Amino acid sequence: MAFKGTLYPFQEEAKERMVDRGQMLLAMVMGAGKTPTTLAAVESLLDEGLADRVLVVVPSSLKFQWMREIQKFTTSRLVIIDGTPKQRPNLWRSAIHCQYTIVNPELLIKDEKYFSSLRYDVFVIDEATIIKSPSAKRSRLIKRLGKRSPYRFALTGQPIENRPEELFSIMQFVDSSVLGKFDIFDRTFIVRDHFGKPQHYRNLKQLNTTMADSMVRKTRADIQDQLPQVITQVVPVPFDYAGATAYRAIAKDLLQQVQQAISQSGRGFDLWAHYNSKKDGEAKGQIMARLTILRMLCDNADLVRNSARLYLDSASNEGSAYAESIMSLGLLPSSAGAPKLDAVLEYIKGVLDEDPTNKLVLFSFFKKNLRLIQEATKGFTESVLFMGGMPADERDRAKQRFSNEQGVRLFLSSDAGGYGVDLPQANYLISYDLPWSAGKLDQREARIIRLSSVHPHVTITSFVMKGSIEERQYEMLQQKRKINEAFIDKGYDTQGNFQLTLGSLSDFLSKSEV
Repeated sequence: MAFKGTLYPFQEEAKERMVDRGQMLLAMVMGAGKTPTTLAAVESLLDEGLADRVLVVVPSSLKFQWMREIQKFTTSRLVIIDGTPKQRPNLWRSAIHCQYTIVNPELLIKDEKYFSSLRYDVFVIDEATIIKSPSAKRSRLIKRLGKRSPYRFALTGQPIENRPEELFSIMQFVDSSVLGKFDIFDRTFIVRDHFGKPQHYRNLKQLNTTMADSMVRKTRADIQDQLPQVITQVVPVPFDYAGATAYRAIAKDLLQQVQQAISQSGRGFDLWAHYNSKKDGEAKGQIMARLTILRMLCDNADLVRNSARLYLDSASNEGSAYAESIMSLGLLPSSAGAPKLDAVLEYIKGVLDEDPTNKLVLFSFFKKNLRLIQEATKGFTESVLFMGGMPADERDRAKQRFSNEQGVRLFLSSDAGGYGVDLPQANYLISYDLPWSAGKLDQREARIIRLSSVHPHVTITSFVMKGSIEERQYEMLQQKRKINEAFIDKGYDTQGNFQLTLGSLSDFLSKSEV
């Protein structure tokens, strides 16, 4: 067993630190080669007899990518845990004879009894933000299981997606002694208001010093000369008359709902935290329903119409009651079209016509929207879909087709493709709509900003509806990026809002210029 690749000097330094310390957060910028660096470190441990067996926990979409990387850089045996409940016991038994076992966290939870019968000396988590929530069942299980392994490596290009507390959760897996107990961490680095909401963050130089021995951090600026040049642009798209009329009506209704909720809960109420926790609260649910329909309208009026049809179809158990009410009240005229789709199609066609080697990656939040785009582009290019809910092997086939077939020039992805998927063949990336998380936006863009890129420069383009909430959303994401970078990299005090709150949403809507 030996590592077969060649590392850049900064990767070689990271590998040595990982081997020497044994418990490390590898927080190199996305695209900097965390996987080969980790495999080089693990192969050193195997060669030196310090380890026999390695568990690699990754999102489902990355299992087969890890398989190819292991096969590329090593001669070690591996097994991927996948398939049905009847198939997986045999795969776990075969793991006894393999150096590497690759599994996604969902199956690790289901198959804990099989895992428990094995000993893993090295425990690797790729895309370590999967354990960013300390209270989640997945996070607690992975941290508990990780304690059995003397060597623990967490890999992420973005240690903080939304709030600095996520770094604490990841470090509980790597080495819980580094940041200590949460109440001490909280008092030392976070200043909260009387509602318990973070106001600002402090003592960041101390945090930077505390993390120095247990984190390898390389930013894009550190290795800029080895990455492709990045061109970033924002394209504002005006609504058509009917779409603007519908937008103003929905935005006005949403603003009224938000202001009512503010009177009950205050401006600082965290909408996403509430929404994701599935807590009760009809008013907050109404806000999220309206916000979703507003975002659909920005993408394509047909998404709203489709959601209304699905709601009326009793067999589908899908769709939005609010979308149906919009349609029944006549607030969305039949003449409302899809100006953003028209602009994006024109852009895609221009890029593809410009150079036969150009390839594009496009992200959208809505799966139905990806299918509409695929249908609309059939006349001039072949594309693949990469979405959550697709089997891991089907997603891998889509990635392989895009990577290896010259005629497949468009990769259409939900944010399921934003985590760790390596797409160096693409030199253009489109955010058709935007996530609320700065970390997710970084994940998206890093799919083509990579050491392995085959292009000297890449272009990142975001399409936003002019005067809408999307423009404010883009501004907020840039602010979040600066705050996250300051917290993990700069070591100076900073402050800022990491949540979508009732107050920030109210401000967005009030400043609408549609």
